[in-house]
Amino acid sequence: MKVKLSVVIICKNEESRIRQCLESITWVDEIIVIDSGSTDKTLDIVAEYTDKIFVNTNWSGFGLQKRLAVDKASNDWVLSLDCDEVVSEQLRDEILDCMSGLDEKTVYRINRLTHFCNKFIYYSGWQPDRVVRLFNKKYYTYNDKTVHESVDCKDAEKVDLEGKLFHYTFESLEEYIDKRNGYAKAWAESHYAKGRKVGLFEIIHHTLFAFIRHYIVRRGFLDGYQGFLISVIQMQYTFNKYNFLKFKNISK
Repeated sequence: MKVKLSVVIICKNEESRIRQCLESITWVDEIIVIDSGSTDKTLDIVAEYTDKIFVNTNWSGFGLQKRLAVDKASNDWVLSLDCDEVVSEQLRDEILDCMSGLDEKTVYRINRLTHFCNKFIYYSGWQPDRVVRLFNKKYYTYNDKTVHESVDCKDAEKVDLEGKLFHYTFESLEEYIDKRNGYAKAWAESHYAKGRKVGLFEIIHHTLFAFIRHYIVRRGFLDGYQGFLISVIQMQYTFNKYNFLKFKNISK
């Protein structure tokens, strides 16, 4: 017997991207959206696709916001998406085909293919990008990480789905860099709260290795100019997050 599926999404001011995401999931049984306080037309667009809209402006990080969305789902099986992600037809068909034979304690990983500067990225450490997004909420949900959240399912059996989840990560280079800076600040705050400290050598080591890892080890050079750009931005992100942490400790 085919089980029902809920899609959960968190959002804030995503009027330019969320429609494409929602159009790709009109086949699911339920769409749950948790908004963090949009001031644009995001919720007007969402209302065309679902009435399961909730607002939570008490932001505690991505992990807890996504956990709240999972809790709101009325079906046990949940597919978690971001506003800038689009379910491919192949992935849709694959999910529909397996819905009648899902194992409750198994989680399903989806391979995201990211679109960056007008090009899909196949190297640079961005592919494969397998993330757990299809799971049973009776057994699994999101951890409480402020950023880089994930489904807490360490001991679960994991099955890889082949269909792609298209990831349109940003609309401008400035937006992407600003997002990375936001992640760096959140990373620093979370590690500062844990009492972590960092020295000059560690900053230099992690910063330089970030470029080498993405451009050489993960073959970013095969992605052309975009691969070089990704490697430099990753290096800058690493430099920023460790320095944000260091200056928090200096100024306390």
